[in-house]
Amino acid sequence: MKVLVGSENPVKIQSVRDGFLTFFEHVEVEGIHVDTGVAEQPMNDETFEGAKNRAENIKRINDQQNLGATFFVGIEGGVLQLQDRWFSVNVVYILDHHTRDSFATTGLYELPGAISEDLLIEKGLGRAMGELANDTYAAREHGTAGFLTRGKIDRFQNQVQGITLALIPFVNDTLYFPAS
Repeated sequence: MKVLVGSENPVKIQSVRDGFLTFFEHVEVEGIHVDTGVAEQPMNDETFEGAKNRAENIKRINDQQNLGATFFVGIEGGVLQLQDRWFSVNVVYILDHHTRDSFATTGLYELPGAISEDLLIEKGLGRAMGELANDTYAAREHGTAGFLTRGKIDRFQNQVQGITLALIPFVNDTLYFPAS
């Protein structure tokens, strides 16, 4: 089975591979850069839009170039404001060649109070966390989750969970897609 990811980020590509291998035996994963159509630092619903745009754009490329993929995956990192607090999340959107789709998220966790909306808009979460951590490499290399959990849960592990959750409808298709 061929899976296309709307990103060339190696962590996203590997997390998609591992997530799909949870349910499927033979998986070929390829990442292709696509436009997200959202801000560099997506906030709230825009994070969901970015993930969906990535998958839809990669499906369009697949259809135009006849790449033969079965699944199309968009992963968008963003922040959500809930209860007057900021949370980090990755949204996963999976679309298949029948245009059946699914959303899921990674674990949602609260950001430090020093991360404000202004800082997020001005610098984005990665740079803001790098400055807060006084180590831009550590924050970038392991992601915000990796930095805040002191390496216990990194960006990769977090994304594999999101991919696995987004596949639930596809491995339970009679429950989620009864007409197909």
